[in-house]
Formats: sequence, C-alpha cells, structure tokens
Amino acid sequence: MGAVGLVAVLTWNGAACSVIPTGDKAIAVDNERKSNPLGDPYARVIAMPPSPSWTAEEVVTGFRAAMASVDDPRREVARKYLTDDFAGKWNPLSGVTVYKQEEYVPTQEGEKETRVTLKGTVTAMIDQDGRYWPKSTTLNEPFTLVKGAGGWRISSAPDGLMLSEADVDRAYLKVDLYFLDSAWKGLVADQVRVPIDPSSNFAKTTVERLLKGPSSLLRKAVNSAFRPGTELIDVTTDDNRVVVDLTKPVDSDRIAPMSAQLAATLSGLTNGGWGFEIRVNGELYYSDTALQIAAQEQSDFDPWMTPGEVRPYYLAGGALWQLGNDKVGRQIQVGEGEMGDARIRPAISNQGQVAALSKDGTKVSVAPLTVGGKWQDRFTGDSLTPPSWDRYDTLWTVDRPSDHSSTVLRTGNDGKQYRVTVPDLDTVYVKALKVARDGVHVAVVVKNGTGEEEVEIGTIVGRGGDTRITDLQSVVSADGGQTIKDIAWKDGKSLYVLTGKSELLEASVTDEPKSLASNARIETITALDGSLLAGAVDDNGNRQVLSWNRGSAKWEAMVKEGGSTDFTEKGPSSPAYPLG
Repeated sequence: MGAVGLVAVLTWNGAACSVIPTGDKAIAVDNERKSNPLGDPYARVIAMPPSPSWTAEEVVTGFRAAMASVDDPRREVARKYLTDDFAGKWNPLSGVTVYKQEEYVPTQEGEKETRVTLKGTVTAMIDQDGRYWPKSTTLNEPFTLVKGAGGWRISSAPDGLMLSEADVDRAYLKVDLYFLDSAWKGLVADQVRVPIDPSSNFAKTTVERLLKGPSSLLRKAVNSAFRPGTELIDVTTDDNRVVVDLTKPVDSDRIAPMSAQLAATLSGLTNGGWGFEIRVNGELYYSDTALQIAAQEQSDFDPWMTPGEVRPYYLAGGALWQLGNDKVGRQIQVGEGEMGDARIRPAISNQGQVAALSKDGTKVSVAPLTVGGKWQDRFTGDSLTPPSWDRYDTLWTVDRPSDHSSTVLRTGNDGKQYRVTVPDLDTVYVKALKVARDGVHVAVVVKNGTGEEEVEIGTIVGRGGDTRITDLQSVVSADGGQTIKDIAWKDGKSLYVLTGKSELLEASVTDEPKSLASNARIETITALDGSLLAGAVDDNGNRQVLSWNRGSAKWEAMVKEGGSTDFTEKGPSSPAYPLG
C-alpha cells in the first residue's frame, strides 16, 4: 500500500532536518529546546491526494492519513477524498476521535458503491475547546464510498477528525493554560490540546489559545485578566526574554494576575528559565518603561504553585504533631491541649486551623493551632465525611442521611453553613470529598446503586449561598466491587486514589489512571506536589507514616520516635498536608 504512504518531515523552526516514514507508532522526536524556547521540532505529515487507481480501502487509509496533516489545517487535501456533496457537509472542526486501529472489515467492492468499516478501540475524544477526554469504547465506524470518473470517493463518514494516538502526539501540543480563581488570587490549570500550526511557533500558538479563554468545564468558575477582544500580534525573543505583543493592555489592577497567567502558561515551553516582557501594538507597555515579568512570577503570585518546604502533620497518642526536618515530631497544642482519641482524620487549613471528624462521624469540629484556643463544632449530621479545607479558609463535608442520599455542606469563618447545589449527588452515597488547592477542582468518592465505588472530579462554581458543583466526570470507574479507601490531591491537576486493595492510582480528567506501587498496610494518604505520604498499620495493629521514595520506588518509614522508625502501638497515623 505504498501509494498511500505519507512522509513525516522533522522540522526545526521551518527547516527540514530529516525524513522518516509515518505509521501508527509514535515518531521519536528530540524535544530539547536548546537556545530557543519558541520553536520545537515537530513531524510534518504531508498529505497526498487520492489516485484513481486506489481501492476503496486505500482511499479510506489515505483519508485517515490526510486528516493527520498539520500542514493542511483546513484539511483541503482530505476533502479531495470526499464526494462534492459530502465535502460541503464534513466538518473537521467538530471534534477529534482518538483511536487504536485493529482492522478493516473485509469488503466486497461493488461496481459503483461499497462500504469499508474501521474497527478498533476509541481511547479518547478531543472537543472543540481542546479538552482531552479519555474513553474506552468500541470503534466501529463505516465509510461509504461511491465510484466515479476519478475513482472511489467517500460519500459518508463520521464527522470531525479521526486520529490515531500517534497522530495526536504529532499533531497536538499538550499545554496547561492558567486562569484566575473567583477571588483573583490563585491560578487554576486548564489542561488542553492545541493543534500545532507549522506557520507559527509553539509559544504563539499557546498564547493565542490562552486569549480565547478557558474550556467549557472552567468557563463559569475562573477569570482571565485579559480584556475581551485582546488579540496576539506576535511572540518573539529579545535578550533572553520572551516578548509577547498584544493589541490591548489590561486594566491596571489586573497587571499582576495577567503576568502570573502568562508566566505559568509559558513556563512549560521555556523550561522556567526565561523572563517575559509585554508590549502593546509593538510599543513599550508604559510610555517610557517596559513591563517585564520574572521567570517564576506565578510562584510569587500564587505560593501554592511551588509551595516549597511545607511540613506535614499527623496523629499519635491522641495528639496532633508536626514533622520536623530531622523526621522527629513536635507536638502541637490544639484547642484545650490535645486532639483526644474522640477526634480523627485531621485537616489543616491555610490559615492555622485544624478540623477533625468525631469518631462516631456525627460532628466536624475546628480549633486554632494555638495554645488556649477552643474546639468549636462546625457541622453536625447523621454521618459526615472527613473534612476538607479550601484555599479560602472554607470548610467542606458531606452529610449522608441514608445510603442513597448525600448533602454537600460548606462553612466559612462567619459560621454560616451553606448547602452546596449538586444534583448529581443528591441520590447517591458520597464516601469522601476533597477540594483541590486551586479551590476550583473537587473530587468525590461515590457509591452507586449497586454498591460499587468510583471517583469523580468536578468544578466548584460560585461562592457563599450560590455555590454549586458542576460537570462531575468519572476518573476511576467502578470496577467489579472495587472500594476506595482514600483520595488526596497532588496538585490542581492530579489526584491520588487509594483502593480497597491498597493499590495506588494517579488520576486526572485528561488521562487514564496510572498505577503506582501498592502497599497492603496503607490506610490513608496525603500529598503535596512531589511528596506522597501514607498512614499505615501492620498486622499487629502498630502504626507508622510512610513516605514514597521516587528514586528507589519504595515506601519508607518516616517518623522517628526515640531514634527509631519502627511501627508502634500508638504510633503516627493520618498524615495531613495543609489543604491536602
């Protein structure tokens, strides 16, 4: 089938470097950015028009290959595979089906009309916003072809693009766009796929997508500092700075948020080492002064972007402790003195408070992390989930009046309690709820009507009495009676999930869950960027906090007591990072 073969040209800033054959296997491309953060090598898939001598199957193969050509963004070559009537109806911008091909169904070609069916597995969908949605469904797509003077042409086919996983890797740039939370104080990641434009550099393509605004999942939950209608003129480099030239300035009180948005969004392309400058219509941002942005401006704006050294807390002997640099704990005097055995599952706020669940699950209480403070009941209910703080110092829990009903609750320092609107959770049992550190994403463990448990991630919209959770999407599906022990946010994008079999998964809305090393002793987990901790118990009921060592790929005992990290009867348990 050499007649329908394509070539991929490895390109650096428009200069061809080598020619390699394409296929369903990913092309190995050197992604080192060398001295220029604006241009990466990419594989140019050059489409070929159909030949009158091709079979119907070869025409479908050629059409699929032409859909993967980034050098033909309007898919003009792909349309040559279609009849005139269908070419006017086919919309390549309606979304992308990502698949693994298994086979074509053998067909007996008729003289004037035939059908070729592509079979395989759909692994994802990419919507018009660029959101990547993992799937696992059967691919069974028919292509109807008719024969004319120019050979076989496709008269009916699925709308949108159909790309193999390797095609997507070549044709799309995976980027994290950053927007502002509802308080304009924090950054929220929006993970999207951006089509590669050979006439542009990656930074320019990314900023253009940023200016279009957030994807549909975050549109009602986040803000953008850029004025509506702002367009990008160009992205260039000057004296080790990335220069972003816009058509409009931002409002004066939005300069810091805008700077953080740009720095966070482009840091992945610049390896975090280049500073930035903003210009407007080719001129200095101010009349006589340049607007320069530090390479890590996002970290100064939002400390949770790179939180640095944050010491975890844990329970031991009925008291709350904080782990020191020497792996030795320091007891924290909470409330009247100690946590007490009646309070479990501590959660630490961003403002020096601890919340804990009563052992019978009917109360969530709060106390300051200071001597002399008093415990105050914040929630009472029939059966409450362990508490979770968000970055606004708001406390969350879920009350479960029955096995088939749940009410999401939140309260702030004003003491007012609000019911959060979540229709999808009203008639199910919510086992756990955790708010991400960006204050916008939220994860819930849900038990469905058959008793199976799954993990969903949604979006928090609104504040106060108008708060609601929308767009819940399953990231760990119910699987053969699977149970979920615990969940913990790694950051604003990824979530750790501990199953009932002590298998540890890393999940997100945009990727299939990845399995990490399990440990049968693990009961609870907490995480903060690169640190992952677990509360563990051995066969004798002794306890210890374990830390995941990525270098050795092993769980290691962490807390020293009397110079030893052995498991002990009332040893460390329930580790908790702030907002973890």
